[in-house]
Amino acid sequence: MNSLSKTLPKVKYPAGHRFFQDCQRETYARFIEWSMWSGPPQQAVWFVTLTFKTFIENWRAWVMLQKWIGHLRQSYQDLQGSDRLRWICATEWQIREVVHYHLLISGLGLSDLSRKRWEKRWEFGDRNTGFCRIYDADRKAAPYLAKYIHKGGELNRGGYWRGLVTPGSVTCCRPGSSVQNSDESQRISQTAG
Repeated sequence: MNSLSKTLPKVKYPAGHRFFQDCQRETYARFIEWSMWSGPPQQAVWFVTLTFKTFIENWRAWVMLQKWIGHLRQSYQDLQGSDRLRWICATEWQIREVVHYHLLISGLGLSDLSRKRWEKRWEFGDRNTGFCRIYDADRKAAPYLAKYIHKGGELNRGGYWRGLVTPGSVTCCRPGSSVQNSDESQRISQTAG
């Protein structure tokens, strides 16, 4: 145990919460966790960070992201014979007012693609792109993406979502519970799922 963990107070979560004290971020984190890891157990999940060197208009950054994902999807389809790749993207604004993205991308056989190749495709794709890092994701990535909602970011999803039905367990707060914002958390799981 390091000295930092000895000095930090342990956070007490409301009953039924695993990630956050508030229902909105808790519900988003649960939705992200469920959606990325539902499916075959051998399904791979990547955690991706995409940055820009300087300020870029939001719409242009989004177009560049969609282009990169489109190429990734095409390579995945060529390799796997399937387009059942799905992703969730959190938008983060840095202090210097430059956008960057955090994504969770999942798909059966995704690990057959070269992560380094996809990092380089982002980094050399345009003069405005910054760095790209791709790692194998673990379940801690779900609350990491969800926290950007609280910081004024956006959460978007794309790819193949057909047939997925959001379970009720994604919503952490039930009507009539003592935890506040239960109506808000139900709306999140219904619109996100």
